[in-house]
Amino acid sequence: MNTREKILTTAAFLFQKKGYHATGLNEIIKESATPKGSLYYYFPNGKEELAEATIKLMGDKIQHNIEEELAKNNDPVQAIEELILDLARKFNEKDQENCFSIGLLALETVSISESLRKACIEVYDLWTDTYYQKLVSSGFSSEKSAELSLILQLTIEGAITISLIRNDNTMLIAAAEKIPILLKNK
Repeated sequence: MNTREKILTTAAFLFQKKGYHATGLNEIIKESATPKGSLYYYFPNGKEELAEATIKLMGDKIQHNIEEELAKNNDPVQAIEELILDLARKFNEKDQENCFSIGLLALETVSISESLRKACIEVYDLWTDTYYQKLVSSGFSSEKSAELSLILQLTIEGAITISLIRNDNTMLIAAAEKIPILLKNK
């Protein structure tokens, strides 16, 4: 892992654990064990630029995971169910990368930063489009896929948020159990 990614991964963990406002740049430097100059070299505009890059990096990592999981099964119902159940399993591992929620950072910063709000929208749109592509390639109409992919995104993100709040994965498991009902008719 290069220095930039180490800073970003540490920032993601701290933003998730403590929140955007409670996480300081000096803490990120200390926890990432990187020189102070590196943070300002990679992120000369400060914390907001760092948070935006963190959202994009974690969004891409999560996107890659979504694509991998959905590719494991041709049946969209089983693929999406397994994706959510995999999230539930990873939630229990308490791995900093797997517990990252764009939603928590978005809610904390949406009213103060247009660039962070836009970065979150881009990530959510990317994920929603991945569900859309899976549904279309599985025979769902474009219109139905657009509607369902948005509902899937809302369901999964909501289940992640409530699971984080409750500190258990039961909402993720409940969401997975409802996928066959949601996707029953093409």
